[in-house]
Amino acid sequence: MYTRKSILISKQYLILAVILGLFSLLSIRMFDLQIIRGKQFLFQAEENRFYSLPVVAPRGAILDRYSDPLAENWRLYYRVDDTEVLYSTQTLIDRDQALVRMASDSAGVALSYQRYYSVPVLSPVVGYVGQVSVQEMTDDRTILMSQKVGKLGLEKIFEDHLKGKNGQEVYEIDALAKKRRKIKDTPSLSGRDLETTLDPYVALVSELVMGEQKGAVIVTDTESGEVLSLVTTPGFDANVFVSQVSDYDQKKIQQEQIKTWFNDDQKRFFNRAVSGAYPPGSVFKMVTALAGLADEKITQGTTVLDEGVLKVGEYEYGNWYFRQYGRTEGEISLLRAIARSNDIFFYKVAEWVGPQRLAEAARLMGFGQRTGIELSPEAEGLVPDPEWKERVIGEKWFLGNTYHFGIGQGDILVSPIQLSQLAQALGNQGTMCIPHLIKKDQMDCREVGINVDHLSLVLEGMIGACSSGGTAFPLFGRNSTIKANILGGSEGELDIRVEQQLKQGVMACKTGTAEFGGSNEKGYRKTHAWLTAIVEPQIDLEKGDVNVDLGLGGEDEEPARNASHSDAGGGDDDRLDVNELRKEWLGKIKDHGFPERLAIVVLVESDDVEPFKEGSRDAGPVVEKIVRWMEGR
Repeated sequence: MYTRKSILISKQYLILAVILGLFSLLSIRMFDLQIIRGKQFLFQAEENRFYSLPVVAPRGAILDRYSDPLAENWRLYYRVDDTEVLYSTQTLIDRDQALVRMASDSAGVALSYQRYYSVPVLSPVVGYVGQVSVQEMTDDRTILMSQKVGKLGLEKIFEDHLKGKNGQEVYEIDALAKKRRKIKDTPSLSGRDLETTLDPYVALVSELVMGEQKGAVIVTDTESGEVLSLVTTPGFDANVFVSQVSDYDQKKIQQEQIKTWFNDDQKRFFNRAVSGAYPPGSVFKMVTALAGLADEKITQGTTVLDEGVLKVGEYEYGNWYFRQYGRTEGEISLLRAIARSNDIFFYKVAEWVGPQRLAEAARLMGFGQRTGIELSPEAEGLVPDPEWKERVIGEKWFLGNTYHFGIGQGDILVSPIQLSQLAQALGNQGTMCIPHLIKKDQMDCREVGINVDHLSLVLEGMIGACSSGGTAFPLFGRNSTIKANILGGSEGELDIRVEQQLKQGVMACKTGTAEFGGSNEKGYRKTHAWLTAIVEPQIDLEKGDVNVDLGLGGEDEEPARNASHSDAGGGDDDRLDVNELRKEWLGKIKDHGFPERLAIVVLVESDDVEPFKEGSRDAGPVVEKIVRWMEGR
C-alpha cells in the first residue's frame, strides 16, 4: 500500500527524470549544433551576413567590314532611390541628369547597357537580343536572369563568342538587408567583338532600290565568298525589341509595332535570302548548259530549231518569246540561246543530258544542300530526279519533267544564297567558296570541275544577256558604253577573251522569270523575278562629288539611313541622301579596299499587286541601280 510519503518521493524522482531528460536532449542538440553541424551553421550565418549582387558583362560588338559597329552597347543610367538597400527602385534618366547626380553621389546612379543596331536593314542578319528564357537558363547555369541573350541572326549563332564573363559585388548586410560595406568587387569581362564582311552602305542602297518589293538582294565577293550585303525585304528594325523607354505612350507604340510585324502577311522575320526556297527559272539554264558541254552533248556550234513550240505527242512545250509575242528565233546556238534565254534550246539540251546527269550537275553546283553560311535556318532546296519522284510522289518520271527541269521549273527549288554561290563560282573561274559573313584568315573553297573553255562560253552568253539583243534590257546601256570605250568609240563586236572583258567592266548576267503555284482562269501562273550578275564595278575613288540619280523621286528622292546613326526607338532619324552616303563609302574603301569582282543576285517575289514579276523588268533595275551608285554614274 502506497503511503503519502512514497507517492511524494515518486513524483520527485519523476520530475528529476524529466529534467535530466530535457537537459540530455538540450546537450545532444547543443553538441549537434556546435560540434557536428557547427561549420554548416557558421557558413549559413556568414551567408546571411554577406550578399552577392551579380554584374552583367557587356556583350562584344558586331563590326562591319570597315570595323564600324553594326551592334554595340549604349549606356543606360538609372537614379537609385535608396542606396542602402540591396534592391532599390530605379528610374531611367538621361546622361546629363546622371552626370549631375554622380558629381555629388556616385552610388546614386546605376549603370546598365542597351543593345543598339546602327543599320536596321541588316537586322535579319545581325539579329537582336532578348530576355533570357527558362530553357536557356537551364541549359547554361552561368546565365543570369537579368542577362540578355541572342535571339536571332549573328547575335544568336555567336552567343558564346559575344557574351562576356559576369562579375559580382559582395556586400556585408545587416538583419534588415541593408548594405553596411562592400567586401569584394569582381569586375565583369566584356565579350569579344565579332568582325563581319558586311558593307552597310551597299546594304542600304540595296534596300532603297528594292523599294516596296518583297524579295532579297545578295552581293558577294567572287574571289573569296565574302558576303557584302544580304538584304531581305521587307525587314524590321531590331532596335524596337531592345530599346528601353520610360514613357508609357512610347512603350505602347513599340508594343503595337512588334504586334503589327508579327501579325501582318509580309513575313518580315522570314529571311528570304537564306531560308526561302523558290523555283530558279531561267537562271538554272547556266547549269543545263554546263552539263551539256561537260557530257559533250552540245558544243558552241550546236543549233536547235525554234519554231515557237516543241511538240511531244499530244503535249506542247513553248518558248517564252512565242507565248508573249508570237515570234520565234529560228536556228539558234548556245551563246544566243543563253543571251535570249531560249526555252526550246534548253528543253533539248536537258533531253540529251538526261534527268540523272542534270541532277548530278545541279548538286555539284551546290543545289539541294545547305551552303554553310553562318545563319539559320538555311533551306536545303530540292533537286528532283526520277528516283525522288517515284519515292516521294509515287509517279514515274516523264520527258516533260526533264524539259521543265532543264529550264529551272517543275519541282526544283533553290535559295537565293545557293544561287549566289553559283554566280560566285562562275565569276571565280570555277572555284566555289562557302559564302560567309564572318571574316576569315583562310577561305573555304573547292574546284567544281568546270572546264575553262565551257565556263568562257557560258559567261559569253551571259554577257550577251545584258547587252543589246539580250533579255536584261535595263543593263544594255552600261554594257554598250563600256564596250564602246574598249573599242575606242565604236560599238562593234568584241574579239577579246571573256575574262578580259569582265576585267574591263563588261557585265555578265542572266535573267529568270519563274512560274509557281496553280494556274488562274486564263491559264497563267504567278511568277517570281530573278537576275544574277557578275561584274567588276568601275569605281573612281576621286569622283565623290558626282550626283547619282537612282530614280527614286528626283529632288524628293527618299534619303538613305545614315550607316553610323539611327534612332533606337525606331522613330525619326538622321539621314543621308544617296550621294552623301556614297561619299562616306568611298572614304571607307579608300582606307580598307573593296573587292574587284562581285556576284549580285536579286529575287523579287510575286505579290497581290503584281502577281507576274519578270526578271528584266523587276529584278534588272535593282542590279543596274546598285552598280550605277557604286560607279557614280
